[in-house]
Amino acid sequence: MPRLPLPDPLLQNLPPAPRAYLVGGAVRDLLMQRHPVDMDVAVDGDAAAFAGIMAERLGARVVPLGKPGQVTHRVTAQGMLIDITGLAGESLESDLQRRDFTVNAMAYDLHDHQLIDLLDGRRDIEAGRIRMVAEQAFVDDPLRLLRAFRMAAVLDFTIQSQTLAAIQRHAHRIQHPAGERLRAELVELLTCPASTRQIRAMSASGLLTRLIPEMAPMQDCGQNAHHDFDVYTHTLKAYAALEGCLATAGRLAGELAKRYQQPPYRRTAPAILKYALLLHDIGKPATRKVDADGEAHFYDHARRSAEMAEAVHTRLRLSKTESEQARIIIANHDRPLSLLSAQRAENLSRKGINRLFRDCDPWTPEVLLHALGDTLGKKKAPDADLETALAFIKDLIRDYFNRYRPLAACQPLVSGKDLMARFDLKPSALVGDLLNSIEEERLAGRITTPEHALAHAACYLAEQNHSTS
Repeated sequence: MPRLPLPDPLLQNLPPAPRAYLVGGAVRDLLMQRHPVDMDVAVDGDAAAFAGIMAERLGARVVPLGKPGQVTHRVTAQGMLIDITGLAGESLESDLQRRDFTVNAMAYDLHDHQLIDLLDGRRDIEAGRIRMVAEQAFVDDPLRLLRAFRMAAVLDFTIQSQTLAAIQRHAHRIQHPAGERLRAELVELLTCPASTRQIRAMSASGLLTRLIPEMAPMQDCGQNAHHDFDVYTHTLKAYAALEGCLATAGRLAGELAKRYQQPPYRRTAPAILKYALLLHDIGKPATRKVDADGEAHFYDHARRSAEMAEAVHTRLRLSKTESEQARIIIANHDRPLSLLSAQRAENLSRKGINRLFRDCDPWTPEVLLHALGDTLGKKKAPDADLETALAFIKDLIRDYFNRYRPLAACQPLVSGKDLMARFDLKPSALVGDLLNSIEEERLAGRITTPEHALAHAACYLAEQNHSTS
């Protein structure tokens, strides 16, 4: 086997002793001709001294991580992160036997440049297969249950059937890892553009409803004539449809193609959008009512779902921004189709559309993309009503970017200080109500100058005074 293309900073600054091995995902990635920046090095000796020498040669410093007895010595230099530990066990062989999956259980001797593959990890790479080292791995660290699906999604691999069976047996353990660790694995899984296959596999193994127990009551929860599937099946169908919509989002609006390449949306916005879709109907079982004609109704289920989802956000330690994005999507997910109902009743106004856009910003595009996936996941085959709904939502997306965003980006016509000076008002909620009313009229195209804004404010105040009288 040819030598692995190891980074020069690692090789050129390697202490001559003790014996050191590159281990874990970096070996796998190098064999797959990927370019890892995180390197795990296991040394058969004093890891702290080894790390100190390497850090000195690199002009870096050592940061100890972990608890006593399980310390990792981290060296960061020249765009690389090198984590140095002692061998886990009495030998390299016992270290590798303790790892999670065979593709992560290979080592590369940094001195002799030899691949050490005791568990046929290289063959599993060639087969595109995730295979456990031993079932005990899921007992030792239940996070590996979720990691199997994350790795399969990232590498576009398939999880071996015996490994899937073991995951099913140990799925109940997924509640044990810390929320921060679960969130990191889940978000990385959802960040993959094609994660649907692994979400379905997680569902089939029982891990999905163990990770998010709030989803379990959705199974076999029948819906109404607008749906061909129960709530749970609909959710999985909608998830797949949403991934398809994200893959082709640029065709809907050029700004969408750019949105997920720029901060702050680049990092986790698509992942949290998919996460929100998994939770958007968790309130349906609790709100299900059947009328005298046998038709099921789910009144106020969006609000109930958003409330229930807060516990999931907290348990998984989502950031404040991530939790807010998910909340807005879930709480407002049925509003785009409510606007369609208003259009059919011939009472849809631009003001109503703008209100949706304003209420959901900065996550309005995600609410609308969610509505596309949600709609596509309702039927086995498209019908006229579904096509009408899809066309309406796509028009909303274009309207948001082509009309609303340029208008919303403009400076307000008047400020709160202007209103207080003109109408002798004190700082109060009334000033905020006035500004909101003026902004709504401006976005609807009915007022365009400061004079118009002040005239509108005068009318608003007159109506308020009349109402009070």
